[in-house]
Amino acid sequence: MGSEAENFGVQESKEGAQTLIPSSVVPSKSHSIRIVHLALVIVQLGYAGLQMFSRVALNAGLNQFLLSLYRNMVALAILGPIAYYYEREIRPPMSLKTFGGLNLLSLTGVVGSQQLFLAGLQLTSPLMAAVSQNMIPVFTFLLAATLGFEEVNMRRREGIAKVIGTVICIGGAITMSVYKGIAVFNGGSDMPEADLKLPFGDFDAFLPHYIVQFSVNKYQLGIAFLLMNCISWSVYLTAQGSILRLYPALLSMTAATYFFGILQLGVVAVASTGRLHFAEFSLTSWQQIVGVLYAGLIASTINLLLQTWCVQKGGPFIVSLYVPLQMLMVAVLSVLLLQDTLYMGIVLGGLLTVAGFYLVVWGQGLERRRKRSLLAQLLEPEHDIYKVGIRKLSLDLKERLIAN
Repeated sequence: MGSEAENFGVQESKEGAQTLIPSSVVPSKSHSIRIVHLALVIVQLGYAGLQMFSRVALNAGLNQFLLSLYRNMVALAILGPIAYYYEREIRPPMSLKTFGGLNLLSLTGVVGSQQLFLAGLQLTSPLMAAVSQNMIPVFTFLLAATLGFEEVNMRRREGIAKVIGTVICIGGAITMSVYKGIAVFNGGSDMPEADLKLPFGDFDAFLPHYIVQFSVNKYQLGIAFLLMNCISWSVYLTAQGSILRLYPALLSMTAATYFFGILQLGVVAVASTGRLHFAEFSLTSWQQIVGVLYAGLIASTINLLLQTWCVQKGGPFIVSLYVPLQMLMVAVLSVLLLQDTLYMGIVLGGLLTVAGFYLVVWGQGLERRRKRSLLAQLLEPEHDIYKVGIRKLSLDLKERLIAN
């Protein structure tokens, strides 16, 4: 998944709040909030590196399906045994409904999200891929509002903030799509040439001729792929809440998502290429090896555990505030290391998406504080044990943000 924010959650029990990450896996509760802030900077740096190393591996000739396939195999090899050992007592038996839900998560969070992200990354730039991740909470908000999971009250400040933030984010995406502008910093290389591309050329055996011959600008097609990646990830976030209630074992759910994702990736790879010989599975350069190991070990494993710990210690709201930091890191790294050129269109569009992102997050924060205040009025002041869970009772889908 692109700059992926792999998921996290909390679980309530009659005895109190029980975290889904075992206490023996994460540091003790005697932590400083400064450590949480430092950890969140490291998390965003890890996702920024994912953009860079993935682009290098793809430029070195690695097939994007194999990059995702190996990435999830590495993550499964590490996370699977941990989940099996630490969640053996809380992991429920597999049911048909759970099986279907896990496959849905794999389709949207692994296959769809990662493949669309890599396709967009190849046609644009790491910076554009990082900027697009700010659209994830916007699409999640729109989807949740459409399904009735999100409250939109235009008579309150939070409702106005979320709607205006959504409009600003969409405006930023449009700006990056249609406006290139002058080179703010010329790193020595340009964006991929804006010639025409047949986006459905690989599916000429299945689609009508007039659809296959449809051609668009490569750069605009890349942005479309990145936005579809955000939509796919938003569906994943929206569906994860209900599936986590059916299967309340976060590590096991994530490992199962990787497993089913590997199977689905194989099917999609064969369907799109028409063939997949075993000789093509070899990694032929150190760039490809480093790209696979980084994506699987850092992005899909270490970052997942570290960000989950940050959610438990600092709360999901503070985690979401650090997402735009990834864009700044990628901008510096791509210009210095990959010699990418920074254009005014990306700067303006990126600023708009970040501004819209923070407006949406601010609106969600206002709504959570209002809900906590209402809940507090219903509880007796001396019932402190219930006040501990007030914040968790007001969590909604948008708090489960990452970064692919």
